[in-house]
Amino acid sequence: MVTNDPYFDWLCRKVKIEPGRMNYITMAKELHKALYRPGENNLDGNRAMDGLQLRVDFMNSHGQLGTSTNRKACTMFEFLIALARRMAFLMGNEENPHRTAHFFWIMIKNIGLDKLNDNRYPFLHGDFRVQDAVDRVLFRTYDPDGKGGLFPLKHPPCDMRTVEIWYQMQLWLTENSEISLDL
Repeated sequence: MVTNDPYFDWLCRKVKIEPGRMNYITMAKELHKALYRPGENNLDGNRAMDGLQLRVDFMNSHGQLGTSTNRKACTMFEFLIALARRMAFLMGNEENPHRTAHFFWIMIKNIGLDKLNDNRYPFLHGDFRVQDAVDRVLFRTYDPDGKGGLFPLKHPPCDMRTVEIWYQMQLWLTENSEISLDL
């Protein structure tokens, strides 16, 4: 157990944040404090529902333990884990626990938080960096090609800031996978 919150610990295990490994607990806690707010046109509301589904999954297998399950809004941590789980599902590996973690850490790297392990967190002004990354994703202040966001593309078909997160993810998976969609 990492903390006294069984739900948070369960989330951490899903993305391989565990004792004995390079620890990212502080970053995860900050992401879990930040609320995920879909864009003003609510195009990404389904992603919030995916994050809330994690609570249901946890309660179905563990009962109503922990404090995080009582929150009303989806957190950024839940949003990112749920999105990583969707990516693993689309790539045919949802049941492989390493695949969800794999895609989670790709997104963490894409938004520039991969260096914020607990040893370096205070020296790198971690709280500021996490909030900056959260704001960049939520307010879509990343580059038009997605750089600085969750899904940077080498060949974006349009300004990625105007595209729903679900479709950004699909474009990224297509560009970064072995799958060819050419007929």
